[in-house]
This record gives sequence, structure tokens and C-alpha cells, in this order.
Amino acid sequence: MNIEMLERQVRGAVISQTDRDYRALKDALIWNGRKSAKTPRTVVRAECAADVQAAVRYAAANGLTVSARGSGHHFALLSMQDGVLVDLSRINRVTVDADAMTAVIGPGITNGELAAQLAELGLAFPVGHCASVAVSGYMLGGGFGWNSGAVGLACHNVLEVEVVLADGSLVTASESENADIFWAARGAGPEFFGIVTRYRVRLYTLPRAIRTAVWAYPIDRTDEVERWMTATMATAPSILEFTAVMTAAPPPLDGKVAKVVSGVATVFADNEAEADAVLASVAALAPREPLFAQPAMATPFDTLYQIMGQFFPEGLRFAADTHWSADGPALMSGLAEAVASAPTPQCFALGVVLPPPPGPMPDAAFSMAAPVFSALYAAWSDASGDAVNMGWLRETSERLAPVSLGHYIGEADLERPERTRDCFAPDAWARLGQLQRRHDPESRFDRPTAVRAEAASRLAG
Repeated sequence: MNIEMLERQVRGAVISQTDRDYRALKDALIWNGRKSAKTPRTVVRAECAADVQAAVRYAAANGLTVSARGSGHHFALLSMQDGVLVDLSRINRVTVDADAMTAVIGPGITNGELAAQLAELGLAFPVGHCASVAVSGYMLGGGFGWNSGAVGLACHNVLEVEVVLADGSLVTASESENADIFWAARGAGPEFFGIVTRYRVRLYTLPRAIRTAVWAYPIDRTDEVERWMTATMATAPSILEFTAVMTAAPPPLDGKVAKVVSGVATVFADNEAEADAVLASVAALAPREPLFAQPAMATPFDTLYQIMGQFFPEGLRFAADTHWSADGPALMSGLAEAVASAPTPQCFALGVVLPPPPGPMPDAAFSMAAPVFSALYAAWSDASGDAVNMGWLRETSERLAPVSLGHYIGEADLERPERTRDCFAPDAWARLGQLQRRHDPESRFDRPTAVRAEAASRLAG
């Protein structure tokens, strides 16, 4: 199959390196201001599953690898590879069955768009914390989103997927059909051996009283904030999400201290009385004399997204890494130390103390979790800062390694692909490898570990 045949077969657009404005298009496919040096030979802007099938068959016929792009948000720039890039952003339709409390979702719909469409119907899903991220990579990597403590991860609310496999075939997978593919689609992230073109998911009633309160302290009081969070979450209802945000001090606090740690408590309640009661219990244990305290305010999803968006301005260069840990004090203090000496004011960290799990984790590729989660973000403005900011991120991760149990694949530093295996429990990692060899024996789909194996093979040769 040549590119002319591919163009005739797809409803969407086919773009090659020789096309006008290819460079600008390529860079626009990655949200990050830090762009990839890799250059796809062909970009297919798919509009349906058949377009994805054609793209995969074209890649196979020409000995090329395939990568999928939802919104181009992974901090490791994973969708930008040298073969065929399949852009899923136009496959973004949502069909809701309100009676069954389910929806069929295209992979290109963003978290913000999905939340807004569902809210109009009084419904909700554990959407991700960033509005502009597409659900494709978010759900494939697990989906650690809003109100996940109460309703579970996004991947655990997937009922069925439609997948294009390495041979170009289109299959449906669920617990009762192609169960091994379904297992992998819930958490394999960029290690998945196919492209999901449709999700069917479980929905929930929209919480009618989403409220947030904030307390800010000097960053050297992080140990107090961690003890407060841990004590609170030990008995708090699962509708509470409690995060420590470590940043440069915002106005007007920047005249008092350089860096702050803010305890941000968000409750997803059914009514105002319930929300007020939960946030009152949080406030009762708060360390004394905060620099600033924001009483409970209404924060529907659009407001939550506006708040989160302030941390990720477009145009900046970003890199990130994550850690799961059972040692909250050590993890939080390590993050605070790093942010206190960060190379730019835009660098920041998040620490989340999770509620006790309701039971065993569902059997899926997503298999790495712990009582405390952290995410560290390096952010800077131009290429001259690449070395110092990437160095700060990785040196911090190495210092946290003794208390780290693993990583969240959705935001892990997978530019170091050897870290990928630590995003999974050992038995899940072994099973995933077996499934990759069965369903994608030629490594048609670009994966971090496939890239590493290819590099090792070249070195050995």
C-alpha cells in the first residue's frame, strides 16, 4: 500500500513530510512547549475506526511503526515517533444512555468537554484533572481523576473497548469477550498493543455540591501539613480529595515568603450540608496560623479546571515524574525540599494522601498504587534551561527512590524507558509482556520498552 492508496481509503486527512506547513503541524500536535526531535513520516487525522485500521495496515505494508495521539499531552512526548502517527482528536463523539447510566466515548474527547456534556445531563465520570487532556491516553493509563476516591479510577469504570490491533483488525473487548485485551486496555498506557477507538463507560450522578477550601503555609511547615492530611484522610469519607500543592508564593503572599505549601481540600457532596460538614472536619485539624485561608467555595468542574489550568500555561516547556509511596512524611518532605530550591518559579509539586481503599484493586493492567501519590513538575520558558530543569527533576526522583514503590504511567518520566516496568506490579508487567508478544509480535506499535529493546539490539549488532 502506498500513500495514494491510503489517502483514498481514509475519510480524514493524510499528511506527509513533503506537505506544506508540515513542521508547524508537527509541532502543534504536541501540547508541550518542549518539542520532540522525532519526525513522523505520515500523520493520519482519523475520523473513524476504519481510518485507524487503514493507517495501521499502511504502516505494516511499509515496515513502519505506529503511535497514537489523543491530545499530545504526555510529558514524555510519547506520541511523536518516526513512523505513522494516528491523530485521534477528531474521533470525539459522546453518546449517553441516561437510563443505563453509561456512555460511549470517542478517544479524542477531552476531559473538560466530557465533564461539561455530562454535567448538562446531571451526570459525571471520574474525568482527569486537566481539561485539555484527551480521554484516550488518560483512561488507557489508568485515569487517576476527580472524585476517584469515591467512584474509582477511570479505567475501572470502563465496561467495553473497541480496539484496532497490529494486523489492522477491529475487535471489541470486555470482561466476557477478548478478556485479555480488555485487561490490558485498563492501565497499560503507552505499553498497550493497539489503538482504542471507542470506550463504553459507567456514569454516576453529578455531585450537586462540589466545594473547595484552601489553607496556605510556609513550605518549611510541610511536615505539619502532611500529618494533618494523613490524620484527616484516615477517617474522612471517600468523597474528599486532599492535596498538598507546593509552589512559589502567589501574590500577595510573595511579599512574606518565597515558597508555600497549600492544603487543598475538595469535596464532591450530594448537598451543601454534607459538603460543609466534611470541610468543617478538615478545618478542625488544620495547623494553626496559616498565611492564608480560603473558606469553602463552590467549585463545579469548570471552576476546578480553571484553577488547574493556571499551573500549566501553554508555551512553557514541561517535564514530570510521579511516585507512589507508603512513607508520606519522607515523600512530602523530599518534595518540599526540591520545590524550595527549584530552578524556576514555575516548578511545583503535588502530594495526595488517598482514602483507605474499599477493597482489593480490580484485576487490570493498572496495578501500581500506594497510600500516597506525588507528582513533580519542571516548567521553564526556553531551551537554554533544558539541562538544569531536567536535571532538577531527575535528581529529585533519585532522592525519592528509597521511599518510592513505583510510578503512575500517565505522568511518569518515560523518556527513561527503563522506568516503565515500575509502573506495574511484577505479575502484571509479566502478563503484559506476554500479551504484547501475542498481539503485536513485530512491535508495530511504538512503546517505551519496544524503543529500548530496539536500541539495545542496534548496540549489540
